[in-house]
Amino acid sequence: MMSYEIAVIGNDEAAFEVLFLAAASGKRTVAILPELRHSAWLVGKAFRSLISDLLVDRTPARKRMFATSGTPRLLRTLVARAVAHETRTHVQVLQKLGVDVLLGEARFESQNDVTVAQAAVNRRDSMTSRHIVIGTGIRRTAMHRPLGLMPFHRPEALFAGRRLPGSVCIVGGSDFGIGLASLVALFGVDTRLVAREDTASVALELAHAAGVQIGNHPSEIGIRNLGEPFSNLRADVVDCRRSVGFTQHLNLEVVNVEPDENGQLWCAENFETWCSDIFGVGDVVGFSPDTALDPVIQAERVMNRIVHALPRPHLSRQFVAASK
Repeated sequence: MMSYEIAVIGNDEAAFEVLFLAAASGKRTVAILPELRHSAWLVGKAFRSLISDLLVDRTPARKRMFATSGTPRLLRTLVARAVAHETRTHVQVLQKLGVDVLLGEARFESQNDVTVAQAAVNRRDSMTSRHIVIGTGIRRTAMHRPLGLMPFHRPEALFAGRRLPGSVCIVGGSDFGIGLASLVALFGVDTRLVAREDTASVALELAHAAGVQIGNHPSEIGIRNLGEPFSNLRADVVDCRRSVGFTQHLNLEVVNVEPDENGQLWCAENFETWCSDIFGVGDVVGFSPDTALDPVIQAERVMNRIVHALPRPHLSRQFVAASK
């Protein structure tokens, strides 16, 4: 069984920041990066790179070709390649820093023990770690369907079927929603986006360049009450407003950590969960006194707690064994 001081599960931004700091501290560290459960942050980052590349190569002839050749299957392929590229880039950086990297799905067996199923090599590894950080991030999906007649779709609906819709309105989703809107707009879909982000953001600048019509709205306003250019909307609505944490596969019940109804974690200060030495970090944390902090600061808080953790001999296995 492999043994580490720090194990980080997930591919959210804050998870990578913890890994960078852990590597710099000289502690033996392992990164467990999911093969399929990509955080909204990682997908949003992949979207930005993909949109930038497509815009650079967007000659008039290519623009006409994009408008007629786009299919859900092509979009799935492009996004998968972009996400794989982002993952490879991060893996290379981590390996250069001396971090062990496992690509697979993690599952808790006890407070310090985790198994990792690696589908790519058809192998299951077991490992133990004194401290475990959960930074699996979130996925963007639709809120509960309203009672009105306007169809609300989940983001994955755009990647299903044989052809892209003629027009679409994407609501929310931060960089993920902006990237999704930009991508379908580049392939000839009349795209509108309802976003609350700062209009100076890089993602929104790319969306403007891709031809997306962008409007803003208060967080609680209904879709039918939006102003121009949305007042006479005749398009499918793709809802990305809800955040759901990637925690259902982790078997957290064995360590007495229970996510909320959105799959997100409740943590104390320094992002420690109710189980000592298990931390949550990044978007997967639904509640913590420190939730609103920058990912870098979150990582610093977690590492500070780990580095200055006091020994707890009354909880150690050795003490229990010696007491029998």
